[in-house]
Amino acid sequence: MVQQGYGVSDDLIKEVEEEQRLLRLRSIALRVGGVFAVLLVLAGISGGVWGWQQHRLHTAQAAASDRYFEAMQLLGDLNSPPSTASDARQKAEGIFSDLAQSAPQGVRSYAAMYLAELKEQDHDHQAALALWQQVADDGASDESLRMMAQYRVLNGRMTTAPRDELRRGYQALVQTGGSWTPLAKEGLAVLDLRDDAKPEERAEARRLLLEVQASPDSTDDLRQRAGMLLQTLGEAG
Repeated sequence: MVQQGYGVSDDLIKEVEEEQRLLRLRSIALRVGGVFAVLLVLAGISGGVWGWQQHRLHTAQAAASDRYFEAMQLLGDLNSPPSTASDARQKAEGIFSDLAQSAPQGVRSYAAMYLAELKEQDHDHQAALALWQQVADDGASDESLRMMAQYRVLNGRMTTAPRDELRRGYQALVQTGGSWTPLAKEGLAVLDLRDDAKPEERAEARRLLLEVQASPDSTDDLRQRAGMLLQTLGEAG
């Protein structure tokens, strides 16, 4: 505050105070403006980085998709001579193996699933199981693909895994609903039809198989399998 005295008028004092207020406001505005400018620069950098990352992701996905379809074409040439077909299959497996490890999500899981089927055809059951488990454990994978992988893991371990562990796995699939429900119920029924199954377990298997036959989500093949299993219980499906 400017002290009044020495003949200084009130108007002059007010004028000086107003100038000081304006100076303070201008200083604040400059500081705030500087902050906004920095924020805008940072936002621009972040947006540029994000855009570049998205561009790289799309480019990587496109390249991985091209390699995936290259492997599919190698496997699809049924007119090749046996020696050429063998080389093509080996090359395709190599491509799928690379993609299953390093491709962006969306291609990685599909490559792993296809490679697992090839390993199963080659009677390399452990490699197939490892690939199915990889997809089942990958939280970034498509949910339907994860469920399929989990189903293949359960079926693949039917004769080796503890029964309680398998039962929990099939029950988890039942809870997902939809087309997985009858498939998982078929798995539960198979568990209850083992040679050492108790009478109540066989009764539960029969109930599950009848539900599989009646389910609108069951395929014709699945209903036929359920009927065959019911016949093992002495009852036509």
